[in-house]
Amino acid sequence: MSGEARRGHVRRHHSAGAVVFSGGRCLVMRRGREWTFPKGHIEPGETARDAARREVREETGLEIDVGAPLGSTRYEFQSGEGRWNRKVVDWFTGRQTGGELLLEPIFDEALFVGREEALARLTFPGDRDIARRAFASTESAEA
Repeated sequence: MSGEARRGHVRRHHSAGAVVFSGGRCLVMRRGREWTFPKGHIEPGETARDAARREVREETGLEIDVGAPLGSTRYEFQSGEGRWNRKVVDWFTGRQTGGELLLEPIFDEALFVGREEALARLTFPGDRDIARRAFASTESAEA
């Protein structure tokens, strides 16, 4: 029996997010014990770029210019009701253009940090890989 058959129906999610830069540092956010980047569901009729911009604004209060695509991460998780979920997140670089850092209440903390601190704080390997790509992308754009 396949893993999916054992788990029953799998709910699929498609989200978008951004690694937001300001002054050469990127924004990392903490929710409970997990450190990550702003991201959220793509709404019907919305592009991944538009969703990344909107989610950053909703979760952080910051306005961004959405830049280079960084690829996608994929993972599975089990919801509180025991349902299995598969999530794909399309990632972009983002450059802060305005706004004020005002976190959604679900987040506990947010910091702008350099490359090494971001890699040390981020909880998930996929997010660390996206961070490496984002820093490489911004360094090559500045060269």
